[in-house]
Amino acid sequence: MGRVARAPMQWFLYVVGGLALVVSAAFGGFAPVKQAEPVLKVGEVNAGTPWNVKITSVRLVGSLEPQVRLKDPADHWLAVIAEVEITDVESRSDIRDIILVKDVPGILHDEFNGDGDEFAREVVVTSDGTRVTTLHPGLTEKVAFLWEVKPDTVPTQVEVQIMGKTHRKSSLTDLMEWLDLAPRAVLTAPVEDKRNG
Repeated sequence: MGRVARAPMQWFLYVVGGLALVVSAAFGGFAPVKQAEPVLKVGEVNAGTPWNVKITSVRLVGSLEPQVRLKDPADHWLAVIAEVEITDVESRSDIRDIILVKDVPGILHDEFNGDGDEFAREVVVTSDGTRVTTLHPGLTEKVAFLWEVKPDTVPTQVEVQIMGKTHRKSSLTDLMEWLDLAPRAVLTAPVEDKRNG
């Protein structure tokens, strides 16, 4: 088969390849398919970086004064109780990034966040109620992530997302940083009403 005879076949393959590329681009091209977050049960550990997390319960609780105060004394707290272990080699102060709750009716939204998913307003140690600002590597700490909820709202279950970060080089600073906060696991947990005891 001569060079001239192969040319039409070559052009035909170029056209077919080009069409395949155009069609695949219309349906997302070669973009990676987003994997769904693993679904957990209460009490299961979600291991990862920069923290391991085990949700142990979700509760409605009343006043936790003097450690933390409700903006409106008639409101109550939604508390996601979790055991957290830092897996990074350094202490972490981004504790509020660990847990996110989705679509909780009556939640008091941060004025800068608006409606929607919400990070905890407060995080406290469950044993003594002290505020958590930093957690340290290798130590498992039982903490409560707190959201203020209006008094007429009593959720019976809550969707909780465990968030994770990626350790990578920052395009702004050229330093290795924990970036790309994204859901790592999800669970739907029943809510215990512990406001009166």
